[in-house]
Amino acid sequence: MITVNIILDHDKCQGSDCGVCAYVCPTNVFSIKENKICVNSPQYCKLCYECLELCPSTALELNKKEGNFL
Repeated sequence: MITVNIILDHDKCQGSDCGVCAYVCPTNVFSIKENKICVNSPQYCKLCYECLELCPSTALELNKKEGNFL
């Protein structure tokens, strides 16, 4: 089983002024709440890396973890 640890640097993130990660994520891992980006469901991340490729402020980091997590 692969899990993903998503790290969002709020100091770099432009929040709702950008929001590109929330718009491009095919599994809706991100949302915009109170003008900030939130990581809601990292367990649904498919590691497509669209958010990383399009984030203009490099505020995201994805770390893949493999193993049996129960």
